[in-house]
This record gives sequence, structure tokens and C-alpha cells, in this order.
Amino acid sequence: MGSLGRQRHVVLAVPQYSVLKTLLEGTDMLAVVPDYVAKAMTRQGGLRADPVPMTLPALDLSMSWSATLDNDPGERWLRSRFSH
Repeated sequence: MGSLGRQRHVVLAVPQYSVLKTLLEGTDMLAVVPDYVAKAMTRQGGLRADPVPMTLPALDLSMSWSATLDNDPGERWLRSRFSH
């Protein structure tokens, strides 16, 4: 952001994206979120989304699940849809 003449000022962090729409509406705050989250948040109006004007580092995503479901056939199938 420094190359754009801006400085980051974090005012809050949330554990789930689901609360962001309510927190952002009517404020001058912004959030950097994955594109699928931005699309969902703007679908009902009240917010807009634009691409981030800089290159961001890639994110590593992980799956986690209850050990009691580790061998469940349905859960194994679902997890296989997300892995490569």
C-alpha cells in the first residue's frame, strides 16, 4: 500500500465473514475478502466490490473436520471434492 501512498489502519478483525456486511454498511471502512465473499456480500445491495489495486500474496487454505467423521463415506466423498 505504501507504493500507492496509503497506509493500512486495521480497526477490527472478525472470525467470520458473515458479520462483515452489517459492520461495513454506512461506514467508511473496507474489508479485503475473497472474491466469492465479495459477490455474496454485494448481492443484496448496500455494498460494492472492486478488485484490490495491488498484488496480494497467495493464501493457503486448509480443511479441518471432526475426527469422529474421518471415516464416514459421505464426509470422505465431500472432502475429496475439495482436494487435488
